[in-house]
Amino acid sequence: MTEKITKEDFNSIYKKGVDVTFLYVHELQNKLTNAEIKLNKNSQNSSKPPSTDRKKRPNSRTKSGKSSGGQLGHKGSTLKLNAEPNITITLEPENCSCGHVFKGSEVLINEERRQEIDIPKPVTITTEFRSLSYLCPVCGEIHSGAFPANINAPIQYGSNLKAYLIYLMNYQLLPYKRTVDLLANLHNLPISEGTIENILRDFSYRIDEPVEIIKQSIIDSENAHADESGLRSEGKRQWLHVIGNEQYTYYYFHASRGKNAVDEAGILPYFKGTLCHDFWTTYFKFDECEHSLCNAHHLRELQGIIDDYGYSWAKKMKSFLEETYQLVKDAKDNGNKHLSEAICYELNKRYDEIIRHAFIETPPPPLKKEGKRGRPAKGKALCLLNRLNNYKEAVIDYIFDFNKPFDNNLAERDVRMMKVKQKISGTFRSNKGAQRFCEIRSFISTAIKQKQNIFDSINNIFLGESFLENTT
Repeated sequence: MTEKITKEDFNSIYKKGVDVTFLYVHELQNKLTNAEIKLNKNSQNSSKPPSTDRKKRPNSRTKSGKSSGGQLGHKGSTLKLNAEPNITITLEPENCSCGHVFKGSEVLINEERRQEIDIPKPVTITTEFRSLSYLCPVCGEIHSGAFPANINAPIQYGSNLKAYLIYLMNYQLLPYKRTVDLLANLHNLPISEGTIENILRDFSYRIDEPVEIIKQSIIDSENAHADESGLRSEGKRQWLHVIGNEQYTYYYFHASRGKNAVDEAGILPYFKGTLCHDFWTTYFKFDECEHSLCNAHHLRELQGIIDDYGYSWAKKMKSFLEETYQLVKDAKDNGNKHLSEAICYELNKRYDEIIRHAFIETPPPPLKKEGKRGRPAKGKALCLLNRLNNYKEAVIDYIFDFNKPFDNNLAERDVRMMKVKQKISGTFRSNKGAQRFCEIRSFISTAIKQKQNIFDSINNIFLGESFLENTT
């Protein structure tokens, strides 16, 4: 924004014979332009979330040209009669209008079947284990029946119930109070919040080894995605960090957003693959790995520059990213491992040409005003242009190496459910509780990615088993 002209500036300009009225009008125009740019920001041309949009925006996805609904050849799914129903109720007519009473020995003309699929009313089951002790008549030694390994108290909650609690609170994201109410209303179980807290703490302790396996698996992987987002705990904003890939997810909670937090998470300092992120400068401090920048962010920023300034280079770059993404996708779908050298050469040349024209079209930053501290603001267009130029390899590496990601949407999807938890609960009561939730969600998110049944995966932890195995 142009600096406000002071009285001293006015006198100086006036003495030089400059049209001061024009300068004031120019200043007001800049202020108006900046205000319009701010108002034009939405979820499709900036990093603002959709919830802040002032009006509904059209979907930015490209139309496929297909009609809505199931496509030709699509295998649909519908309710079908079960060949072996659990309960069968036979309905027979009682009597005829002529007075005949049916006894079941008459000629059967037809049988019509109808089925109802329902769930039983929730019930609790108490299982009692009785250990009998006997005196050996030969040696006089006493022998007792052995209790199962997981039965270690006079009375306790079973693994199914504890897994149910973990599932409700950490997958379905129910708060403590609503979980207590659900158990009381559906199962007639008066479980306190303190008991739930103890079960959560016990489960967190049991998944220490699986979580370490998740961390090591990400360290050993070829690609990883990283992101961070604000998370409130103890009444103040702190930070959620996520690092993951197609098979594993690791969440970490910390008061800081910077390098100290990422170091303590214990993954990136040892990671040597390709890290995809959204240009948060902290990630560039890890130089043992390669870097890939999120082009979904670039597409939104380019759309913002198109909306605000109408630069032709932004339109060309947006088309370039969209076209090359589809080109690579089609090549992968056709079983190709890479594009031809000729195509790569032309695409690389086209990218450089767009950047060259962009620097001609985009005005440089204003000159530094005498006596003003700091550098003049470059503006969003020039900042993005410098990034696309200086980090070219990290922007378009997906063209030359099909194993490199186009965007960082995987990490953003991993963050999304954690933000839903924040909206439901508002804040975590303690930092320990926030970190424990992150560890449990790391386990659950990994189970989802590996197509495991979530409830069974949780229950198996209480039974001493896990689908994650330490192969190191």
